[in-house]
Amino acid sequence: MTSRLLQVLPSVISEVGNELEIDFDYSEGLRLCLDNFDRVTVACPVTTEILDSGLRRSRRVRDLPWQNRIRIVPLPTAYSWRDFLSHHGNVRRALRAEIENADYLVFSPHSLIGDWPTVAAREAVKLKRSYVIEADVVYEKVGQVDWTRNPLWKRFVKKYIGLPLFQHSHRYCLEHSSLALLQGQDVYDAYSPFCPNPHKVYHMPISKNDYITDVQLQNKLSSLNGSRPLKACYIGRAIDMKGPMDWLKTLHEVKRAGVEISATWLGDGSLLPGMRSMAENLGMTRFVQFPGYVSDRDQILQTLRDSDIFLFCHKTPESPRCLVEALASGCPLIGYGSAYPKDLVGQCGGGQFAPVDDWTALANIVIEVNNDSEKLRSLIRMASASGRLYERDATMQRRIDLINEYLGSARAPGNYT
Repeated sequence: MTSRLLQVLPSVISEVGNELEIDFDYSEGLRLCLDNFDRVTVACPVTTEILDSGLRRSRRVRDLPWQNRIRIVPLPTAYSWRDFLSHHGNVRRALRAEIENADYLVFSPHSLIGDWPTVAAREAVKLKRSYVIEADVVYEKVGQVDWTRNPLWKRFVKKYIGLPLFQHSHRYCLEHSSLALLQGQDVYDAYSPFCPNPHKVYHMPISKNDYITDVQLQNKLSSLNGSRPLKACYIGRAIDMKGPMDWLKTLHEVKRAGVEISATWLGDGSLLPGMRSMAENLGMTRFVQFPGYVSDRDQILQTLRDSDIFLFCHKTPESPRCLVEALASGCPLIGYGSAYPKDLVGQCGGGQFAPVDDWTALANIVIEVNNDSEKLRSLIRMASASGRLYERDATMQRRIDLINEYLGSARAPGNYT
């Protein structure tokens, strides 16, 4: 019997030079899906503005070796009420037809306006079809990050109208799901109370070939001495939720304490010009580098392996993959603490954390680590051990196994649990 998987998602597809491209990490998971399902349909908006989208690292759809077994259903980008309402009827009918023709359903609701996964979930409920819901951030927290940039009236509308409506809609999707795959501890803690069948899972970007080798680890440990600056890095987008200005404030405080430090922010984003300007105003340009976006994964991993600490200032409860890449590279996590990073190092160690928004406390941790080389060596060893607990194929296979376990008996249209 043919097994057909339908995924309705936020955008994992971009259009670059009239070519459709697919997010690289997502495509790796898709490869594993096709080891377990005969055909996969991906329905999502197509992104054309990719600066802050997280879709910079991608591959052409037509170059995929199994492209004949996947089907892309482009959906309109409709993040205004006018666009959403104008497209709603046609998209709802199209998604209903896709649901009726699929055996397994996976949806990732994430917003209020223009959220086609929510539309798909409501159609599945009407059709009495079982579905999986996925979440990898606490969406209502992410949505509040840049509220202070809005006029007071707009903040009022978002807080007292938009936010409650989103929570009501999202919880409806959670409550009617047959299986919820919740990425990391932060997301699990936020959403599991509303799901009949929640599971904490991971989606990791690293393979076994990405782990720092024993020789590389020993060389890294041997390089630690007082004759060179402490090396810090961050890999990711310069956007509000990543706390780029707090990152610079932390480094400035560390420098004021007399610590010799060399730091790199690898990635682009709309706030990158502001970061460069702030670094210049603080007199930090000699020891902070902003190379911008780097597509070469080997260069990214080498930056992590060459760095002594992975310094991060994430403002929201999310499950960023860069943290696992850092651990796999023997780069300890030094940053704002939340359930997700604490959980990652809970078994083997390799991280120290400050309260969110307390960049002074974070700077004190960096200063302490710099002044105790044996402690830093221990953190590096523990980080490498923690990184080896996670691997892309194994964590993705667990998600697929859960889908088969809980929806396998509900494949026939009309079955609903």
